Amino acid sequence: MIKLVVGMDDLDQFADWQRRNLMPYEGAMANTVMTRHAPKRADELIDSGSIYRVIKNRIVCRQKIIGFEEIIHPMKGKMNLIMTEPVIIKTVSTPKRPFQGWRYLKLNDAPKDVGEYVQGDDAPPEEMAEELAAAGLL
Repeated sequence: MIKLVVGMDDLDQFADWQRRNLMPYEGAMANTVMTRHAPKRADELIDSGSIYRVIKNRIVCRQKIIGFEEIIHPMKGKMNLIMTEPVIIKTVSTPKRPFQGWRYLKLNDAPKDVGEYVQGDDAPPEEMAEELAAAGLL
């Protein structure tokens, strides 16, 4: 599954927001992603799925999906929460054109993992890292 992150400039900002918005879920802490439509392949996603996140037109990370919940939002009506593990896995930065809502992401289209994201590490910004890698310097 893939979904845009709106209003964030980089992965540090996203990780900070995620850390501030943890909630208990089935005996552990989790993050939520609110969406209008529930995926029809929810069972498949819980078994082995992740939600890949797009920040500034680049896929930069993923989080493992651990569940789905339906809620009634006071302003928006029926909504769905995608429950994720709080651990953020950084991925190879990959360009992605804008889209609305969420989409299924084929496994062979998913970028490779780089490793667990550590906030404040001294890694260069995604676009610079891609240029350095293309030049053989990273």
